[in-house]
Amino acid sequence: MHKVPSTRQSLRVIDPDQVCDATAVLADSDQLQHSATVLDALGEVNRLSILLALHHAGDLCVSDLAVAVGMSDSAVSHALRLLRAHGMVTAHREGRLVRYRIAGGLARRLLEVVSEEAVRPVRLHAHGDTDPEHTPIASQ
Repeated sequence: MHKVPSTRQSLRVIDPDQVCDATAVLADSDQLQHSATVLDALGEVNRLSILLALHHAGDLCVSDLAVAVGMSDSAVSHALRLLRAHGMVTAHREGRLVRYRIAGGLARRLLEVVSEEAVRPVRLHAHGDTDPEHTPIASQ
């Protein structure tokens, strides 16, 4: 049985099996909306920069993020509020300091793909070893 909605069954269809398949993959409208929201957030260079910084450098506070991405603290805070509202980052308190991190899920997987294209290989300092032979390299 084809999954074309009844409101569209009277429309001309060339390949009903492909229309059925296309309709079936679009059936979860809530998840589709969530995915579009994540892609929208990734589509703005400042938010993408914040997300890539968190993805590769780990948990950061607003002021450190602002320095890293070249934005003001208030602009970073505003972007983080939006990213939190869409479930892309989480915040955790360490005493008086609030640190942000990537929430996981779709955002993390997309950042891995974007990193392959947009992030040059660099040695990262904050993740352990100071020995250059064991220092992690971003975007391998």
